[in-house]
Amino acid sequence: MAAKTTADSASIRAGAARGVLAVTHQNRTIDWILEHRPQWVSHTESTALLYGTLRHLFYLRNTVATFLHKPFRDKDLDLYSLLLVGAYQLLWSDKPVHAIINETVSAASKLRKPWAKGLINAVLRRLAEVADSLNYPDQTFDHPPWLLQTLQQDYPHQWQQLAMANNTQAPMVLRVNLNQNTRQEYATLLTQHGIAHQLGVSEQAIVLEQPLPSHQLPGWQQGKVAVQDMGAQYAATVLHNTLQQHATAQATQNGQLLRVLDACAAPGGKLAHFLELCSARPTQSNSHIETIAIDISQPRIDATQGIFARLGHHQGIQRGDACQLDWWDRQPFDYVLMDAPCSGTGTIRRHPDIKVLLSADAISSHSATQLSMLHNLWQTLAPGGTLLYCTCSLLQAENDAVISRFLETNNKHANVQQIQLPSGFATRHGWQLLPTESHTDGFYYALLHKQ
Repeated sequence: MAAKTTADSASIRAGAARGVLAVTHQNRTIDWILEHRPQWVSHTESTALLYGTLRHLFYLRNTVATFLHKPFRDKDLDLYSLLLVGAYQLLWSDKPVHAIINETVSAASKLRKPWAKGLINAVLRRLAEVADSLNYPDQTFDHPPWLLQTLQQDYPHQWQQLAMANNTQAPMVLRVNLNQNTRQEYATLLTQHGIAHQLGVSEQAIVLEQPLPSHQLPGWQQGKVAVQDMGAQYAATVLHNTLQQHATAQATQNGQLLRVLDACAAPGGKLAHFLELCSARPTQSNSHIETIAIDISQPRIDATQGIFARLGHHQGIQRGDACQLDWWDRQPFDYVLMDAPCSGTGTIRRHPDIKVLLSADAISSHSATQLSMLHNLWQTLAPGGTLLYCTCSLLQAENDAVISRFLETNNKHANVQQIQLPSGFATRHGWQLLPTESHTDGFYYALLHKQ
């Protein structure tokens, strides 16, 4: 039995090492691994090792380098990745040192390089000897230099807390489907199944004490609940509250039909939430709400349709590029939700590969796309309409700076409406949520009214 356990543990570490290599040297994302190489992370421990190693990659690289006489050859970078996995577990787990070393050494054979066992053993033993004397965090805060510098510029008084928060595991937050149950009803169901939780700040949110596979949630297949970060849940709330406030006047002007566009709909969480709010809390004017959803990716559209079906929403999505207008029927929208493609720097806790794959040049590319998309979608918005711009970014270049540049050319037709949320803070044009507060990822919202 012991031999089998060792072999299983070796396979787990080899899988994690292959995943680390795919991200660090082949520019693959964790999502790509989960979809195309699920065997690498088929065990909860291999998943934890992959995420943990990438989360602390910059510190691990610096630390392991002090024990290597020369860098690994390109064809042996899988061994280097294995060393990083072993080093991560030595420094961030309570597992016995001898077990970590033995299992990591055995994993060299799983990578078909048994000749490296001695090297792996020597480096990890030397690291274990000095582990208690190492200081963390070091000057990198486990971020690439350009990103750390940007955080320092954008958040001169908070950058250290943000960097440290990015290196933690994000909470698992649920959104209760109001079409099927109340939050209290679902919370009671979780209690009955022995799943520890607390109520979130946003009205439909429940925060689990410990993450678990979504299919293990009670009522998952029946659509009682979805997984959605609390910060992301504010999108539908802001949009629905705005609609409620102006529904009577707009319904009169538009023949009691309000058109709503979700311009980057996949994977559908924000739109599903909006549909649930509209169903559970219809407008007092009983206006009819027509929701149109587009996305540029057909595979993401297909996946989103499956999510809608599970939640019981009869909502279609058409393929369309939000930077173009060939999908538009020329009928203006009263509300536009623009969940802009961005760096994702507000979700680094969930996607530590962002720190590895993102470049400074990508930020300027993102901001150019965001501005182009904003100008394009503004044309589809009816006079008197409202556009909600949001990103899951921490960076001002993708948030307030984009809105500022947009207003420079649209100041006669656009004005910013105030947003106030339970956590975060007001910016020049919108509202910023941070991963250091109230179980939210980093999100930015700006509400623009067309005069």
